[in-house]
Amino acid sequence: MKRVLHLIKEYTGNYPLLNELVKGLPRDRYGSIVCYLSGRSDGKNELESIALEVSYLGFSRKYTKHIRPGLIVALAKLVRSRNIDIIHCHRHKATIIGTVAAMLAGTPHVVSHVHGLARTRSLGRRFTNWMIFKRMKRIVAVSDTVKQDIVSSNWGVDSSKVVTVRNGINLRLVDQRAISKREARLRLGITDNDFVFGTVGRLTNTKGHAYLLTAFSEIRERIRSARLLLIGDGPLRSSLEQRADELGISAYVSFLGYRNDVLELLRGIDVFVFPSLAEGLPLALLEAMGSRLPVIASRVGGIPEILGESNCGILIPPKDVNALSAGMSTIGLLNEEARREMGNAARKRVEDMFTVEQMSKALEAVYESIDSK
Repeated sequence: MKRVLHLIKEYTGNYPLLNELVKGLPRDRYGSIVCYLSGRSDGKNELESIALEVSYLGFSRKYTKHIRPGLIVALAKLVRSRNIDIIHCHRHKATIIGTVAAMLAGTPHVVSHVHGLARTRSLGRRFTNWMIFKRMKRIVAVSDTVKQDIVSSNWGVDSSKVVTVRNGINLRLVDQRAISKREARLRLGITDNDFVFGTVGRLTNTKGHAYLLTAFSEIRERIRSARLLLIGDGPLRSSLEQRADELGISAYVSFLGYRNDVLELLRGIDVFVFPSLAEGLPLALLEAMGSRLPVIASRVGGIPEILGESNCGILIPPKDVNALSAGMSTIGLLNEEARREMGNAARKRVEDMFTVEQMSKALEAVYESIDSK
Protein backbone atom coordinates (compact mmCIF):
# COMPACT_ATOMS: atom_id res chain seq x y z
CA MET A 1 0.00 0.00 0.00
CA LYS A 2 1.32 3.44 -0.97
CA ARG A 3 1.18 6.09 1.72
CA VAL A 4 0.08 9.55 0.57
CA LEU A 5 0.54 12.62 2.75
CA HIS A 6 -1.84 15.48 1.91
CA LEU A 7 -0.18 18.72 3.02
CA ILE A 8 -2.24 21.83 3.79
CA LYS A 9 -0.92 25.07 5.22
CA GLU A 10 -3.65 25.67 7.80
CA TYR A 11 -6.67 23.97 9.31
CA THR A 12 -9.63 26.36 9.21
CA GLY A 13 -12.46 23.83 9.28
CA ASN A 14 -13.81 21.10 7.06
CA TYR A 15 -12.58 21.17 3.47
CA PRO A 16 -15.21 19.18 1.52
CA LEU A 17 -13.12 18.81 -1.64
CA LEU A 18 -10.18 17.31 0.28
CA ASN A 19 -12.58 15.07 2.22
CA GLU A 20 -13.87 13.64 -1.05
CA LEU A 21 -10.37 13.26 -2.52
CA VAL A 22 -9.23 11.25 0.48
CA LYS A 23 -12.46 9.27 0.75
CA GLY A 24 -12.45 8.36 -2.93
CA LEU A 25 -9.04 6.68 -3.06
CA PRO A 26 -9.11 2.86 -2.78
CA ARG A 27 -7.98 2.11 0.76
CA ASP A 28 -6.38 -1.19 -0.18
CA ARG A 29 -3.94 0.66 -2.45
CA TYR A 30 -3.52 4.11 -0.91
CA GLY A 31 -3.34 5.05 2.75
CA SER A 32 -3.96 8.77 3.31
CA ILE A 33 -2.34 10.85 6.02
CA VAL A 34 -3.33 14.52 6.29
CA CYS A 35 -0.99 17.13 7.73
CA TYR A 36 -1.77 20.75 8.64
CA LEU A 37 1.16 23.05 9.32
CA SER A 38 -0.94 25.31 11.55
CA GLY A 39 -4.27 25.13 13.33
CA ARG A 40 -5.61 22.69 15.90
CA SER A 41 -8.29 20.04 15.95
CA ASP A 42 -11.74 21.33 16.81
CA GLY A 43 -13.34 17.90 16.89
CA LYS A 44 -15.25 18.64 13.68
CA ASN A 45 -12.73 17.63 11.06
CA GLU A 46 -14.32 14.78 9.09
CA LEU A 47 -10.91 13.66 7.89
CA GLU A 48 -10.12 12.43 11.41
CA SER A 49 -12.55 9.57 10.77
CA ILE A 50 -11.60 9.06 7.11
CA ALA A 51 -7.80 9.22 6.86
CA LEU A 52 -5.27 6.86 8.43
CA GLU A 53 -4.05 9.79 10.48
CA VAL A 54 -4.52 13.54 10.75
CA SER A 55 -1.53 15.47 12.08
CA TYR A 56 -1.60 19.07 13.28
CA LEU A 57 2.00 20.27 13.52
CA GLY A 58 0.80 23.14 15.70
CA PHE A 59 2.77 26.06 14.27
CA SER A 60 1.11 29.47 14.53
CA ARG A 61 -0.44 31.12 11.50
CA LYS A 62 2.09 33.96 11.83
CA TYR A 63 4.97 31.49 11.81
CA THR A 64 3.77 29.73 8.65
CA LYS A 65 3.57 32.98 6.67
CA HIS A 66 7.25 32.44 5.86
CA ILE A 67 9.31 29.47 4.74
CA ARG A 68 11.13 28.58 7.94
CA PRO A 69 13.63 25.77 8.64
CA GLY A 70 11.53 24.63 11.61
CA LEU A 71 8.56 23.89 9.36
CA ILE A 72 10.66 21.91 6.93
CA VAL A 73 12.47 19.89 9.59
CA ALA A 74 9.25 19.03 11.45
CA LEU A 75 7.56 17.94 8.23
CA ALA A 76 10.55 15.92 7.06
CA LYS A 77 10.58 14.12 10.42
CA LEU A 78 6.89 13.24 10.01
CA VAL A 79 7.44 12.06 6.43
CA ARG A 80 10.29 9.75 7.46
CA SER A 81 8.50 8.35 10.50
CA ARG A 82 5.33 7.55 8.51
CA ASN A 83 7.19 6.07 5.52
CA ILE A 84 5.46 8.43 3.10
CA ASP A 85 5.66 7.55 -0.61
CA ILE A 86 3.90 10.60 -2.11
CA ILE A 87 3.56 14.11 -0.70
CA HIS A 88 0.47 15.73 -2.23
CA CYS A 89 0.77 19.49 -1.64
CA HIS A 90 -2.28 21.73 -1.82
CA ARG A 91 -1.58 25.33 -2.90
CA HIS A 92 1.65 27.27 -3.25
CA LYS A 93 3.06 27.65 0.28
CA ALA A 94 2.50 23.98 1.08
CA THR A 95 4.13 23.05 -2.23
CA ILE A 96 7.37 24.89 -1.40
CA ILE A 97 7.59 23.48 2.12
CA GLY A 98 6.57 20.01 1.02
CA THR A 99 9.10 19.90 -1.81
CA VAL A 100 12.05 20.90 0.38
CA ALA A 101 10.94 18.54 3.16
CA ALA A 102 10.71 15.71 0.62
CA MET A 103 14.29 16.35 -0.44
CA LEU A 104 15.41 16.30 3.21
CA ALA A 105 13.43 13.13 3.98
CA GLY A 106 14.39 11.31 0.79
CA THR A 107 10.80 10.96 -0.42
CA PRO A 108 10.95 10.59 -4.20
CA HIS A 109 7.44 11.66 -5.23
CA VAL A 110 5.88 15.12 -4.85
CA VAL A 111 2.57 16.26 -6.36
CA SER A 112 1.39 19.88 -6.39
CA HIS A 113 -2.33 20.67 -6.64
CA VAL A 114 -3.15 24.05 -8.22
CA HIS A 115 -6.71 25.20 -7.53
CA GLY A 116 -6.85 28.60 -9.25
CA LEU A 117 -5.67 30.84 -12.06
CA ALA A 118 -2.85 33.37 -12.17
CA ARG A 119 -0.92 31.82 -9.31
CA THR A 120 2.40 32.91 -10.88
CA ARG A 121 1.87 36.56 -10.01
CA SER A 122 5.43 37.85 -9.71
CA LEU A 123 8.98 37.38 -10.90
CA GLY A 124 9.86 35.92 -7.48
CA ARG A 125 7.15 33.31 -7.65
CA ARG A 126 8.10 32.44 -11.22
CA PHE A 127 11.68 31.87 -10.11
CA THR A 128 10.53 29.78 -7.13
CA ASN A 129 8.33 27.66 -9.37
CA TRP A 130 11.20 27.20 -11.83
CA MET A 131 13.23 25.72 -8.99
CA ILE A 132 10.62 23.48 -7.36
CA PHE A 133 8.75 22.30 -10.46
CA LYS A 134 11.87 20.41 -11.45
CA ARG A 135 11.33 18.31 -8.33
CA MET A 136 7.62 17.70 -9.02
CA LYS A 137 6.46 14.36 -10.35
CA ARG A 138 3.09 15.81 -11.27
CA ILE A 139 1.34 19.18 -11.16
CA VAL A 140 -2.42 18.74 -10.87
CA ALA A 141 -4.68 21.45 -12.33
CA VAL A 142 -8.39 21.59 -11.53
CA SER A 143 -9.32 22.54 -15.10
CA ASP A 144 -7.77 22.61 -18.57
CA THR A 145 -7.69 26.40 -18.35
CA VAL A 146 -5.64 26.22 -15.14
CA LYS A 147 -3.36 23.69 -16.84
CA GLN A 148 -2.77 26.05 -19.76
CA ASP A 149 -2.11 28.90 -17.35
CA ILE A 150 0.53 26.86 -15.46
CA VAL A 151 2.34 25.93 -18.66
CA SER A 152 2.23 29.40 -20.22
CA SER A 153 3.14 31.45 -17.12
CA ASN A 154 6.10 29.43 -15.82
CA TRP A 155 9.62 29.10 -17.17
CA GLY A 156 10.54 25.79 -18.71
CA VAL A 157 7.85 23.70 -17.04
CA ASP A 158 7.60 20.19 -18.48
CA SER A 159 4.05 20.21 -19.87
CA SER A 160 3.88 16.40 -19.64
CA LYS A 161 3.97 16.75 -15.85
CA VAL A 162 0.87 18.97 -15.79
CA VAL A 163 -2.38 17.01 -15.70
CA THR A 164 -6.03 17.96 -15.26
CA VAL A 165 -8.09 16.48 -12.46
CA ARG A 166 -11.41 18.31 -12.53
CA ASN A 167 -13.15 19.07 -9.27
CA GLY A 168 -16.20 16.94 -8.58
CA ILE A 169 -19.13 17.01 -6.19
CA ASN A 170 -20.95 14.31 -4.28
CA LEU A 171 -24.36 14.09 -5.96
CA ARG A 172 -25.58 11.61 -3.35
CA LEU A 173 -25.01 14.27 -0.71
CA VAL A 174 -26.78 16.88 -2.87
CA ASP A 175 -29.81 14.61 -3.14
CA GLN A 176 -29.76 13.59 0.53
CA ARG A 177 -29.77 17.24 1.59
CA ALA A 178 -32.63 18.11 -0.73
CA ILE A 179 -35.80 19.63 0.70
CA SER A 180 -38.86 20.93 -1.09
CA LYS A 181 -38.92 24.37 -2.68
CA ARG A 182 -41.60 25.45 -0.23
CA GLU A 183 -39.59 24.25 2.79
CA ALA A 184 -36.53 26.12 1.53
CA ARG A 185 -38.51 29.30 1.05
CA LEU A 186 -40.04 29.07 4.47
CA ARG A 187 -36.52 28.83 5.86
CA LEU A 188 -35.50 31.84 3.78
CA GLY A 189 -38.57 33.89 4.66
CA ILE A 190 -39.70 34.37 1.07
CA THR A 191 -42.98 33.53 -0.61
CA ASP A 192 -44.01 31.19 -3.41
CA ASN A 193 -44.74 34.24 -5.55
CA ASP A 194 -41.19 35.61 -5.40
CA PHE A 195 -38.85 34.98 -8.32
CA VAL A 196 -35.47 34.33 -6.74
CA PHE A 197 -31.99 34.87 -8.14
CA GLY A 198 -29.25 33.58 -5.88
CA THR A 199 -25.50 33.24 -5.59
CA VAL A 200 -23.02 31.59 -3.22
CA GLY A 201 -19.51 32.86 -2.46
CA ARG A 202 -17.32 34.95 -0.21
CA LEU A 203 -18.04 38.66 -0.38
CA THR A 204 -14.79 39.70 -2.06
CA ASN A 205 -13.98 41.67 -5.20
CA THR A 206 -13.15 38.53 -7.17
CA LYS A 207 -16.72 37.21 -6.87
CA GLY A 208 -18.23 40.20 -8.71
CA HIS A 209 -21.12 40.92 -6.35
CA ALA A 210 -21.03 44.67 -7.07
CA TYR A 211 -21.84 43.99 -10.74
CA LEU A 212 -24.63 41.63 -9.69
CA LEU A 213 -26.27 44.27 -7.51
CA THR A 214 -26.25 46.80 -10.34
CA ALA A 215 -27.65 44.25 -12.79
CA PHE A 216 -30.35 43.26 -10.30
CA SER A 217 -31.43 46.88 -9.90
CA GLU A 218 -32.23 46.83 -13.62
CA ILE A 219 -33.99 43.46 -13.38
CA ARG A 220 -36.36 44.87 -10.76
CA GLU A 221 -37.76 47.12 -13.50
CA ARG A 222 -38.63 44.09 -15.66
CA ILE A 223 -39.50 41.41 -13.09
CA ARG A 224 -41.32 43.05 -10.22
CA SER A 225 -41.38 39.86 -8.14
CA ALA A 226 -37.59 39.48 -8.30
CA ARG A 227 -35.56 38.86 -5.15
CA LEU A 228 -31.82 38.38 -4.76
CA LEU A 229 -30.11 36.13 -2.20
CA LEU A 230 -26.39 36.42 -1.43
CA ILE A 231 -25.13 33.44 0.55
CA GLY A 232 -21.68 33.94 2.04
CA ASP A 233 -19.77 36.42 4.12
CA GLY A 234 -16.60 38.43 3.71
CA PRO A 235 -14.84 41.77 4.00
CA LEU A 236 -17.08 43.57 1.48
CA ARG A 237 -20.37 42.87 3.22
CA SER A 238 -20.91 46.36 4.64
CA SER A 239 -19.94 48.12 1.41
CA LEU A 240 -22.19 45.84 -0.64
CA GLU A 241 -25.09 46.45 1.74
CA GLN A 242 -24.46 50.17 1.34
CA ARG A 243 -24.41 49.77 -2.46
CA ALA A 244 -27.75 47.95 -2.38
CA ASP A 245 -29.18 50.82 -0.34
CA GLU A 246 -27.84 53.39 -2.84
CA LEU A 247 -29.46 51.46 -5.69
CA GLY A 248 -32.78 51.39 -3.86
CA ILE A 249 -32.98 47.60 -3.80
CA SER A 250 -32.25 46.82 -0.13
CA ALA A 251 -35.80 45.61 0.45
CA TYR A 252 -35.36 42.96 -2.23
CA VAL A 253 -31.81 41.79 -1.45
CA SER A 254 -30.98 39.40 1.40
CA PHE A 255 -27.42 39.07 2.71
CA LEU A 256 -27.58 35.67 4.40
CA GLY A 257 -23.97 35.45 5.59
CA TYR A 258 -22.16 32.16 6.01
CA ARG A 259 -24.52 29.18 6.01
CA ASN A 260 -23.93 25.48 6.50
CA ASP A 261 -27.22 24.56 4.82
CA VAL A 262 -26.40 25.83 1.33
CA LEU A 263 -27.55 22.64 -0.42
CA GLU A 264 -30.97 23.01 1.19
CA LEU A 265 -31.23 26.73 0.44
CA LEU A 266 -30.46 26.18 -3.25
CA ARG A 267 -33.87 24.52 -3.52
CA GLY A 268 -35.52 27.86 -2.89
CA ILE A 269 -33.74 29.58 -5.79
CA ASP A 270 -35.07 29.86 -9.35
CA VAL A 271 -31.88 30.96 -11.15
CA PHE A 272 -28.28 30.73 -9.94
CA VAL A 273 -26.02 33.67 -10.85
CA PHE A 274 -22.23 33.46 -10.64
CA PRO A 275 -20.57 36.72 -11.78
CA SER A 276 -16.98 35.92 -10.74
CA LEU A 277 -13.99 37.70 -12.23
CA ALA A 278 -11.63 34.72 -11.85
CA GLU A 279 -12.14 31.03 -11.05
CA GLY A 280 -10.38 27.70 -11.28
CA LEU A 281 -13.29 25.26 -11.25
CA PRO A 282 -15.87 26.48 -8.71
CA LEU A 283 -17.66 23.96 -6.52
CA ALA A 284 -20.49 26.42 -5.79
CA LEU A 285 -21.45 26.44 -9.46
CA LEU A 286 -21.29 22.65 -9.66
CA GLU A 287 -23.53 22.33 -6.59
CA ALA A 288 -26.09 24.69 -8.10
CA MET A 289 -26.09 22.73 -11.35
CA GLY A 290 -26.28 19.45 -9.44
CA SER A 291 -29.37 20.91 -7.73
CA ARG A 292 -30.98 21.35 -11.17
CA LEU A 293 -30.73 25.14 -11.37
CA PRO A 294 -30.30 27.06 -14.63
CA VAL A 295 -27.20 29.24 -14.34
CA ILE A 296 -25.76 32.52 -15.52
CA ALA A 297 -21.99 32.66 -15.09
CA SER A 298 -18.94 34.64 -16.19
CA ARG A 299 -16.83 33.35 -19.03
CA VAL A 300 -13.66 33.08 -16.92
CA GLY A 301 -11.28 30.33 -15.87
CA GLY A 302 -12.74 26.85 -15.91
CA ILE A 303 -16.39 27.99 -16.00
CA PRO A 304 -16.79 27.53 -19.78
CA GLU A 305 -15.52 23.97 -19.32
CA ILE A 306 -18.28 23.36 -16.80
CA LEU A 307 -21.12 24.54 -19.01
CA GLY A 308 -19.64 23.19 -22.24
CA GLU A 309 -22.17 23.02 -25.07
CA SER A 310 -25.05 22.06 -22.81
CA ASN A 311 -28.25 24.07 -22.69
CA CYS A 312 -28.00 24.70 -18.99
CA GLY A 313 -27.44 28.43 -18.82
CA ILE A 314 -25.79 31.53 -20.19
CA LEU A 315 -22.14 32.59 -20.20
CA ILE A 316 -21.47 36.32 -20.01
CA PRO A 317 -18.29 38.43 -20.08
CA PRO A 318 -16.97 39.35 -16.62
CA LYS A 319 -17.70 42.85 -15.32
CA ASP A 320 -20.34 43.37 -18.05
CA VAL A 321 -23.43 44.62 -16.21
CA ASN A 322 -25.49 44.90 -19.41
CA ALA A 323 -24.77 41.29 -20.41
CA LEU A 324 -25.42 40.09 -16.86
CA SER A 325 -28.73 41.93 -16.69
CA ALA A 326 -29.74 40.65 -20.13
CA GLY A 327 -28.92 37.07 -19.14
CA MET A 328 -30.91 37.34 -15.92
CA SER A 329 -33.83 38.81 -17.84
CA THR A 330 -33.68 36.12 -20.55
CA ILE A 331 -33.85 33.20 -18.11
CA GLY A 332 -36.10 35.02 -15.66
CA LEU A 333 -38.76 35.57 -18.32
CA LEU A 334 -38.75 31.98 -19.54
CA ASN A 335 -41.70 29.81 -18.64
CA GLU A 336 -41.27 27.31 -15.81
CA GLU A 337 -41.00 24.31 -18.14
CA ALA A 338 -38.15 25.89 -20.11
CA ARG A 339 -36.27 26.67 -16.91
CA ARG A 340 -36.85 23.11 -15.69
CA GLU A 341 -35.32 21.75 -18.92
CA MET A 342 -32.26 23.96 -18.41
CA GLY A 343 -31.95 22.77 -14.83
CA ASN A 344 -32.15 19.13 -15.90
CA ALA A 345 -29.46 19.79 -18.52
CA ALA A 346 -27.29 21.30 -15.78
CA ARG A 347 -27.69 18.21 -13.62
CA LYS A 348 -26.86 15.94 -16.59
CA ARG A 349 -23.70 17.93 -17.30
CA VAL A 350 -22.48 17.39 -13.73
CA GLU A 351 -23.38 13.70 -13.83
CA ASP A 352 -21.39 13.28 -17.04
CA MET A 353 -18.21 15.11 -16.04
CA PHE A 354 -17.99 16.50 -12.52
CA THR A 355 -18.70 13.83 -9.90
CA VAL A 356 -16.46 12.85 -7.02
CA GLU A 357 -16.19 9.38 -8.53
CA GLN A 358 -14.70 10.78 -11.73
CA MET A 359 -12.39 13.07 -9.76
CA SER A 360 -11.16 10.17 -7.62
CA LYS A 361 -10.48 7.94 -10.63
CA ALA A 362 -8.52 10.74 -12.30
CA LEU A 363 -6.41 11.30 -9.17
CA GLU A 364 -5.77 7.58 -8.81
CA ALA A 365 -4.56 7.56 -12.43
CA VAL A 366 -2.12 10.36 -11.55
CA TYR A 367 -0.70 8.32 -8.67
CA GLU A 368 -0.51 5.22 -10.84
CA SER A 369 1.39 7.11 -13.53
CA ILE A 370 3.94 8.07 -10.87
CA ASP A 371 4.23 4.50 -9.61
CA SER A 372 4.88 3.22 -13.13
CA LYS A 373 7.93 5.44 -13.62
